[in-house]
Amino acid sequence: MLPMRTSKTASHNAFAILSGLVLGLAPALASAGMIYKANSSTTVMHGGNRELLTLGFLGSPTVVTGADFVRFNDGKLHWAGPPAQNFGWNDPVPSDLSASGNKYPFNPDRADAASALSLEGSGAGTLADVFGPFNGYKNMSYLLDGEEVAQTFYVDLFFGGGFKLSADNDATTVEVAVLERGGNSDMNVQGILAGGGLTAPLFVGRASMGPQLWTLDSLEINGSQKVVGAGISLDPTWQNLVGLRISSLNASFSGPDLVGVAAIPEPASLLLLACSGFVLRRR
Repeated sequence: MLPMRTSKTASHNAFAILSGLVLGLAPALASAGMIYKANSSTTVMHGGNRELLTLGFLGSPTVVTGADFVRFNDGKLHWAGPPAQNFGWNDPVPSDLSASGNKYPFNPDRADAASALSLEGSGAGTLADVFGPFNGYKNMSYLLDGEEVAQTFYVDLFFGGGFKLSADNDATTVEVAVLERGGNSDMNVQGILAGGGLTAPLFVGRASMGPQLWTLDSLEINGSQKVVGAGISLDPTWQNLVGLRISSLNASFSGPDLVGVAAIPEPASLLLLACSGFVLRRR
């Protein structure tokens, strides 16, 4: 049963924070919305490829499913440079797959035992590899590896199938989830509006990420690092989003190793999509 929708007021936020402090479960207050640490997950391995089944959060009733991580069918990757470079959804993105060091600022990478990326033979990967479906699921063994360089870079991910994401008025429910490898990075999250505009950035810091969910040892590094996550209950002003932007903060250790991004619709949106021929799983 879904919780009753309530208005998100200052008093509600204050009560939520106070209650969390008493219980030791306080979510982090961001510039807009609330952030909840991911604290549980179920996954299954297909050889070296990982499929996520469920993701839960400390202090929120929302349960994200694997279907929520494959809502994207287009995107853009931006490197600030110099020189500045942009890559589309299927464009080859030069990568540090050979463990040659931090040459490229935000580039496709994979777990050592995972299936090869589509353009790996030429030293590249694509956004479609990392965030598109792999055998029907989002392969959590693929990631965008963000380097510890003083450069701003971002990835724009656009929803497919006419899907749009809107916040509700319940500060306890999660509408966006992010998974990051390493747990030592910060990021900004923004909503992309239909006209191309952006919402105000929402800061998601390393301290707001949950404990280890699993580990990931990729080609670019030597050794496993933990995968952590956070769920975001968006501010109610974030409405009718057509995509999400994840960006670095132009500081040391700020480049996130982005494993996955999820968008979790409200039940009414799910019903509308189902009537349009989509089969999606309720949170």
